[in-house]
Amino acid sequence: MTEEARREAKSRIIRPQCLGLMVCDAVIEDSRSRNKSLINMFNGILTPAVPARHDKMCAFVAFSGGRGSVPIALRLCYDPDYATDLLRLDGNVEFPKDHPHAVVDMVFEIRGFVFPNFGQYTFEVICDEVPLIARRFTVSQPPGMGGPPVE
Repeated sequence: MTEEARREAKSRIIRPQCLGLMVCDAVIEDSRSRNKSLINMFNGILTPAVPARHDKMCAFVAFSGGRGSVPIALRLCYDPDYATDLLRLDGNVEFPKDHPHAVVDMVFEIRGFVFPNFGQYTFEVICDEVPLIARRFTVSQPPGMGGPPVE
């Protein structure tokens, strides 16, 4: 695909509205109804030391208002170094052609991520390099472990 064709394809993307972003341990989908259950939602982790490995977490995202196949990315950054991606997962969300206002869900599974520092992190959902939604995430020590609390 030529650069001009890529630019033209990008210009046709209709950015969806992001209805929500949740971080949890697991997302279970009922095979009959397609309803999803988010298991153990959380906004941070407690750990005695960093770097800290988190074995598995999921980012659940709900969208509406897109058209066709829309490129979506989930990024995670450490707030003091916001411009640097610690994690970036790319994918596409498919909107039904006959129902533009359908709600479409997307699940990103993250395994074995290592948080390098205590402090604030941000998960962002991006479409065409434009942030659609963000969620703060905190890595801190349990109370009484000696470090100052992270706000």
